[in-house]
Amino acid sequence: MLGLMVLQGNWLYNQYVYTLRQYEDELSRALLDAIVADIDLRSKSRSMDIQIISQWQMNVKQRDGVEGKTDTEWGVCIYTVDKRQIKDTISLQRADSLSSLNVGVEKHFFLIKESNCQFDVQGAINLYTTNKLNPFSVEHLDLMLANRNLYASSVEVETRDSILWSPCVVRHTSLVNPVIEIIYPIDILRKEQIKVLYELRISPILGRMLGSLICSVMLFSLLVFCLIYQIKTLHKQQRIEELRRSFIKTMVHELKRPLSALKMSVSFMKNDKMMHDRSMREDIIQNSQNELDNLSSYFSKLRDMTCLEMEEIPLSFSVFNMKELIEGCIQKLNVPSDREVSIAARFDNDKTQIVADKMHINNIICNLLENAIKYSSGDVLINVDCCSVNNQYKVIVSDNGWGIDPAELSHIFEPYFRSVRVTGKGILGMGLGLSYVKLLIDAHKGKVSVESKLDKGTVFVVEIPKNNEEA
Repeated sequence: MLGLMVLQGNWLYNQYVYTLRQYEDELSRALLDAIVADIDLRSKSRSMDIQIISQWQMNVKQRDGVEGKTDTEWGVCIYTVDKRQIKDTISLQRADSLSSLNVGVEKHFFLIKESNCQFDVQGAINLYTTNKLNPFSVEHLDLMLANRNLYASSVEVETRDSILWSPCVVRHTSLVNPVIEIIYPIDILRKEQIKVLYELRISPILGRMLGSLICSVMLFSLLVFCLIYQIKTLHKQQRIEELRRSFIKTMVHELKRPLSALKMSVSFMKNDKMMHDRSMREDIIQNSQNELDNLSSYFSKLRDMTCLEMEEIPLSFSVFNMKELIEGCIQKLNVPSDREVSIAARFDNDKTQIVADKMHINNIICNLLENAIKYSSGDVLINVDCCSVNNQYKVIVSDNGWGIDPAELSHIFEPYFRSVRVTGKGILGMGLGLSYVKLLIDAHKGKVSVESKLDKGTVFVVEIPKNNEEA
């Protein structure tokens, strides 16, 4: 994943460099065109009172010490004539006659060794003529550039040590502040040149890369999404492994208690003396029966949560008294010997009967009561308030336990969810209890709500229809 991100970054960098080079080439051509246009305009707007007359001669010499090699030299003589001071028009037609004149004539001689081409020499003479008749102006070139929406950082006139025959482009490539230099010979014979410095803006480059940037951002977002998804998957797998271990640990704990009770019952039946004690025999049998009921309820919970989460839970409806069921749940509660648990149950009508699945309703009430004891410390006070509201039977179970963090309230009915505060105390559990309660209540087309304050306690409100259609 990281390798792909590096490759994408390298591709984006190369794309930027390629686009920057294209933009530099376009600007270079535009700047050169503006300079050429300036020279052409100055060559056409020259003074009629000044005339330039030139003559040149090519000399070929044998190179010293090298047989068969020659050097070519060009002697260029240029006369600048002020026709206003010379009245003899015949003298203006002959370059050799101008050398004898002392007034109105400027003579310049240039010796060129760097070129073998007559075309280069003629071009150099033309540039000299243009600059002599209409000198170069930085302000005029700036105006020419501005008309083409080009704004150079600086335009300078420089003199070289050697002749520059053709323009050149110097690139100062930088990702943050790219700059190009255009060096153009404006007077080859006098070795004068102009240097135009142009700073490139980043926004046009990025604008040309808009499509590539959008694709890159989309691909990068996809890679980030895949990376996050992969991390979440690994985290989920780790969570599943933790739940699996907790599930096995809790199952062993839950199965150990009824098995111990049954083992004790078997041992009791082997003792003839104890078997003759009727009250003790009845207590042992009742205790064994209760543990078997708890075991059956536990397996029923596992079946419903692991096999029927996405299906409708089969319900076996019957008519039963809610007061008797709730009091039975209270009597069957396993209260730790080192804890003081007080349960107060109040009913608006002792004879209220409902039509529902008795085993599942029993599991709902037992689960809420067990949670009230499990998730508390010290003396526990539990209130169970029952009343009929229209066609609904409402059971309110409140306690003075640890309470639930407000941030976790929306998750407590999710399968396998366990509070960080609970897991930190080392309390056994699989996080199935409340999700199982919610599943059974939904199966009865009822509803459940919860209110809680940390270190104050929790209140669960269960509402179940008193008469179900399937009854």
